[in-house]
Amino acid sequence: MAMLIPPTPFKARLFDLLYTRAFRLSDTTPFRLASGKESRYYIDCREVSLDPEGAFLIGEVVFEAIRELRPDSIGGMTLGADPIATAASLTSFLKQQPIGAFIVRKEPKDHGRGRQVEGMLRPGARLVVVDDVVTTGGSTLRAVAALRKEGYSVLKVIALIDREEGGAAAFAAAGLSFESLFTLDDFIRRAPPPSTPTPS
Repeated sequence: MAMLIPPTPFKARLFDLLYTRAFRLSDTTPFRLASGKESRYYIDCREVSLDPEGAFLIGEVVFEAIRELRPDSIGGMTLGADPIATAASLTSFLKQQPIGAFIVRKEPKDHGRGRQVEGMLRPGARLVVVDDVVTTGGSTLRAVAALRKEGYSVLKVIALIDREEGGAAAFAAAGLSFESLFTLDDFIRRAPPPSTPTPS
């Protein structure tokens, strides 16, 4: 199980936004996840991470979670990680402890310099990898593999939401420290119970 980032007023407000704007549930038609699994619960964090208030809150909470690590940069697999990394990087600058941001492409570019990792990273840079929602952890592990291949050190993985469907165990097996802001269970506990058919 992942460690949870401690509560703060910013984190509480972020949860409210995620619950009201990003969380979806269906009693009838399951959602297909990136992992290929089906679920009655779906969370689209971009409904919040691309919102001005949401970006501010994410930047504050994630920066506080990583500031003592003093990483060189923060990022992850495009697209889910991009707004999270940008928000945290901007917050770090405003708090006079600047942390860069980077992007991991799903595949290396087929033109130009052929890079898979984009960002101003020094050799051996110490990095934090972020993701919006972790299910099995597959996409995040691919990002970590690409970073390690380039000789970078991954200090920690942080997710906005852990669905608790194997991701934490996969990260542990890969020797990665993992924290999340919330778990899927946090949202399920707040959601109304499944509807029951009305007797005819």
